[in-house]
Amino acid sequence: MRRSYLPFLMILSILISACSTEENMPENNDQPLLKSYKLSKDANGRYAIDVDLVEGAYTETYKDETTNTNTIYAYQGEAGNRSKSSSNTLTLDNNKISVDVYENNVQKNTIWVEDENITLAKGQISPDFLEEYSLEYLGGGEYVLDFKVRSGVMVNFEYNADENIYEVHLKEGTSNGLKFTKLYNKSPNLPLRIDFVNYILINSQARSTETLEYAMTRVPRTGSDGVY
Repeated sequence: MRRSYLPFLMILSILISACSTEENMPENNDQPLLKSYKLSKDANGRYAIDVDLVEGAYTETYKDETTNTNTIYAYQGEAGNRSKSSSNTLTLDNNKISVDVYENNVQKNTIWVEDENITLAKGQISPDFLEEYSLEYLGGGEYVLDFKVRSGVMVNFEYNADENIYEVHLKEGTSNGLKFTKLYNKSPNLPLRIDFVNYILINSQARSTETLEYAMTRVPRTGSDGVY
C-alpha cells in the first residue's frame, strides 16, 4: 500500500513559513523606547534636556528656530554609532521652553518650563532662593523633582487642590535643608503642574514678624502634559 506524504509536506511548509514570518516581524512598537528624560536648569541659569534610551533604540532631535519648538524623536532600530543617551542645550523663548516627545512618530508627552530669562553680570550673585533644579520622567507616570536652594531658605511643600498645582514654597528663614527630592505620580487624565512660590519681603523695616509683608512670585513653573 503506497502512502501519500503530500499532506504532511504541505503542513510542514506552512509551519516553516509561519516561523519565518514571525522572525521577520518588527518588535512591538508599544514598548517604551525612553528609559527617562530630564529637563534641568544649572546654577548658571542654563537649561538642558537629557535623554536615556532602552537597548535597540535611538533618538533624533529637532528644533524649529522660528518657533523655538524642541522635539525629541525616539525610534526602534539599529542606532549605528549613535549614543544611547544625549544632552541638548535649550533656550528660553518668551520665558518658556517646551519639549515634545515622540516614540515611533507618535507623540507621547510634552515637558515644559516657564521662567524669567535673567542674565547676571560677571560676579553678580542671584537674589533667587532657587539655585538649580531638574524634573525627570522615570516611566510609568512617575516624575522626580530635584532642586537646591541657597543657604537661609525655608522650604515647604503644599498641594493646591483647586488648581491641581503642586507648590514648593520658598521663604527666607531657618533653613531646613539645601538639597531636596520629591516624587510625583502623574494622573493620565490630568497635567502635572509644579510651581516654585517665592516669598519676597517688601517691608523689611517691620518691627515684628506679624507685620511682615511679602510679594509672591511663581517662578519657575514646570510640568508635563500628555498621557504620561
